[in-house]
Amino acid sequence: MNKIIFLLIIFCTNSFSQEVRSTQSLNLFSPTNIKKFGDYLFCQHDYLRASIEYEKYLQNSFNDTVSFKIGLANLAMGKFENASNKFLSISQNSVFYNLSRLEYLQANFQTGNYDTYRDLYENLNLNSHYKYFFKARELYSFSFLFTDNPLPQKKIFLNTFPEGEQNKIGEFYSWKSDPPYKSPVTAALLSTVVPGLGKIYTHKYSDGIFAFVTVGILGYLAYADFHANHNFRGWLFSALGAGFYGGNIYGSAASAQIFNAEIKFQFFNDLKNFLEEHNYFVPLINFCK
Repeated sequence: MNKIIFLLIIFCTNSFSQEVRSTQSLNLFSPTNIKKFGDYLFCQHDYLRASIEYEKYLQNSFNDTVSFKIGLANLAMGKFENASNKFLSISQNSVFYNLSRLEYLQANFQTGNYDTYRDLYENLNLNSHYKYFFKARELYSFSFLFTDNPLPQKKIFLNTFPEGEQNKIGEFYSWKSDPPYKSPVTAALLSTVVPGLGKIYTHKYSDGIFAFVTVGILGYLAYADFHANHNFRGWLFSALGAGFYGGNIYGSAASAQIFNAEIKFQFFNDLKNFLEEHNYFVPLINFCK
C-alpha cells in the first residue's frame, strides 16, 4: 500500500513539473521571447520599439550582441549620442569590440564633428589588418572634404578609395581644393564700372540687366531734366539714380556671397548624397539575413 502511494506522489510531482515548464515556455514576457520580439522589430526596421524591447531584455540578462543592436538602432534613428554610448559600453573581450569602435566612429562622423572624428580615428589605434578597417579609413579621408583643414596630396587621398569611385571623388577633391567661388570685391568693382555687371558675374542675369536699364533710365531722365532747366526733377532723378547705383554695387557684393553660400551648400549636399548612395553608413554586419 505504501509503495502505491509513493508512486502516485512521484507521478503527480512529475506532471506538475512538466506543466510548469510548459507554462514557462509559453510565457510571452520571458527574456527569451522579449529578445525574439526585439529581433523581429529590428529586422522590420522598427528601431524605436526594438530598442525598447532590447532594453527590457538587458534588465535581466547581459548580452553584448543586444547592446550592439541597440547602438545600431539608435544610429539608424539618428540618435548619435545614444548610439555612441552603447558602442562604448561593449567590453574589450567581446567579439563585437572592433565593430563597436568602427560604428562609434561612424556615429561621430554623422554628427558633423569631423575634426573629432579624425582625433578619435588616430587615437583608437585600429588594427589596419582588420577586415573592416578600410571603412573607417575612407570616412577619415572624406572628413577633410567637410572641413577647412589642408587636404592630403591628391594621389594619396584617392588611393584610399576603390578604383570605381575615384573619378567622382576626384571631382569632389578638385572642387574643395579650388572652389568655383565668386569674389565679392570683383562683383562690386564690375558694378561700379558698368551697373549690373557684377550681378551678371554672379549669374544673376535678369537682376543685372534690370540694374543696368534702371540706372540708365534714371541717369537719362536726370540729364534731360537738367537740360530742360527742370532742376528739381533733375536733382530728384539724380538722387534716385545715385541711390540705385550705390545699392547696385552693394547688392552685387552681396550676390557674390550668396552665390558662394549656395555653391558650398550644393557641394556638401552632393557629398552627403554620394556617401548615402554608396552605402557608407550601412551597418558593417547584417543581423537580418
